[in-house]
Amino acid sequence: MREQITILGVPIDNITLEESGEITKRLILESHKTCKMIFAPNTEFVMKANKDKEFFDILQQSDLSTPDSVGIMLGAKMQKKKFKQRIPGQAYFREVLRVAEKEGFTVYLLGGMPGIPEKTKENVLKSFPNLKIVGTHDGYIEGEKEREVIEEINQLQPNIVFVAMGAPKQEKWIYHHRKELKVDVATGQGGTFDYEAGRIKRAPKAIQKMGMEWLWRLAREPKRIVRMSVLPVYVVKLIFKKDKTKGKFEPIKAE
Repeated sequence: MREQITILGVPIDNITLEESGEITKRLILESHKTCKMIFAPNTEFVMKANKDKEFFDILQQSDLSTPDSVGIMLGAKMQKKKFKQRIPGQAYFREVLRVAEKEGFTVYLLGGMPGIPEKTKENVLKSFPNLKIVGTHDGYIEGEKEREVIEEINQLQPNIVFVAMGAPKQEKWIYHHRKELKVDVATGQGGTFDYEAGRIKRAPKAIQKMGMEWLWRLAREPKRIVRMSVLPVYVVKLIFKKDKTKGKFEPIKAE
């Protein structure tokens, strides 16, 4: 049985980074091309889900949800609970690539700006030279292009599709196409490709360990201040709701 902690109604698995890789491996081996869904909720996810019932319902149906931010850690702490480990999206990405290389699993990279998934592939192969990346495509797949990409993925039938379109677009895309995708696992990856491709520089390890990577990104990308403005509202909601919203959609009104 999955051990989960619920943050404002969003269930998140209480696991370590190593366990996330092992669980992903198990899901791949059990899937038989039934497209298991893996998500990585952070503070913004939770706030968006509490305004968007479709997104909220999709997150309830994950086969694995990893705790991806300091805000999620705080949400557990305010319930007098504790996640075993925070699992940043890029850390999960690399852990799964390590498992994929070892097990011979195939990978497809979908998302990001034109050229980003190809650069991601190039850089990733420096660390995992035996990894089988069978295909890449950017996230601009509107209209007929989307059908072409799905057909390509289904022809290649990769074990893992990493979808980097940002939330909630990537989770909704995975959910709505899960029954036609001939893959074992599809996982939302947010801005991971941008980091791996070198488009965005990640914070120094000391700052990462302090859980202050969000501040590093804010300093480098001041426009993120609008997105960060949800944090005070998030804390207030945690104080008043805590874990009483398990599996229940309680929309957050616009401030």
